[in-house]
Amino acid sequence: HPVAHKRMMPNVMRRSHSITRQIPAGLLQACCAIYLIAAKDDLIRLGPITMVMIRTGHLALTLAALALPASAAAQSAVKLGGSYTADVLSAVSGDLDHGTEVVARADVWLDFKGPVIGLDAWSAHLDVMAVHGPDFSGRRVGAFQTVSSLEADTLPHVYEAWAQWKPNDFLSAKAGLIDLNAEFDIQNTGSLFVNSAFGIGPEISQSGLAGPSIFPMTSSAIVMRMQRGRKALTLGLFDSLAGARHDPRKLAVRFPGTTGALLIAEARLPVGTWLLQLGGWHHTTRFAALDPAETPALSRGAYGLLEGAVTRRLNAWIRFGIADSRANPVAAYLGGGIVATVGNWRLGVAAAYARLGAAAQRTLFAPDRAARGETVFELTAQRKLASWLNIQPDLQYVINPGWDRRASSAFITGLRLSFAIPD
Repeated sequence: HPVAHKRMMPNVMRRSHSITRQIPAGLLQACCAIYLIAAKDDLIRLGPITMVMIRTGHLALTLAALALPASAAAQSAVKLGGSYTADVLSAVSGDLDHGTEVVARADVWLDFKGPVIGLDAWSAHLDVMAVHGPDFSGRRVGAFQTVSSLEADTLPHVYEAWAQWKPNDFLSAKAGLIDLNAEFDIQNTGSLFVNSAFGIGPEISQSGLAGPSIFPMTSSAIVMRMQRGRKALTLGLFDSLAGARHDPRKLAVRFPGTTGALLIAEARLPVGTWLLQLGGWHHTTRFAALDPAETPALSRGAYGLLEGAVTRRLNAWIRFGIADSRANPVAAYLGGGIVATVGNWRLGVAAAYARLGAAAQRTLFAPDRAARGETVFELTAQRKLASWLNIQPDLQYVINPGWDRRASSAFITGLRLSFAIPD
């Protein structure tokens, strides 16, 4: 999936407990149950032991179940994998402290394919995630559009856990903990880049009390998709608050809409060989307006994305988005870029511009400090060194970081290393 990231409002921040304490027992039971269903022929002899394992949901017992030998059908129905991505980032110019930091993300995931064992319409996915590293963008650059899409202040937790029902090629429905950016506003060409703005538009990622259901914290959701060829309509209902009420770094599982709902819809339409995405989103809860003199405001917006192949080895995309500036600092966003395949390398250049809204200009800055927009330029190159390893040198240049017109532009060098098993 394209990497998604939520950038916090000023004074709203996210930061190891053991994984076992952060994963609800019910989700561990679900993970265990998926495997047990697939491997029932091998586990039937365990009888009472199997039931105890399901009912306790203890991590050690779950891992023991996963270690048991399974039939060929079970092995093909359940797929385990993992990945680790690290960014080594250096701020070499700008007003804040120069220096080098490392930020990284690790995932362990399980996919269940129902058709392999006769559950033709069903599949499921579980992803446990942990991140580490400092707030590089805040400490070294002062940028709103996060330099690395891996930056986050959170604890190890279940990132996604969902089941999908797909009775035919036209209709599918998914429920559980879902990454909104895996279903909506997918910038396929932009997924190459390191900056978070090319994963999901900042006018969406800024919304809500602690950001929407995207990296690093998801919320309960229901998503339905209707697709005919390259045309598709996707509808989503997400709980408005991602994470626990008292601590957004911790997972919370609620029925979608418990804390208010984030409603989102997207249409995908072919334009020749290119694909057009048109979407809109709306929080049902009103939020405190940026201007304290105004009444609580709705957080809502819309976006459009066009991407496709220019030539056989060159792809491009452009994206535009808007948001209600009464409740959100980013009023509009424009971004895009091109990616070329040259030999064994993928080379990309991209730009992102986040425009500050009028209310934010009046309330978050002194009159002579607020710049109209923050601009990011990124040049990157990626090469696959092995089936399980990618290396990616990266350069970024940020103009008016944090919308501060007095702030010097910042230049950042980086190196991304990505490991994945299976590849």
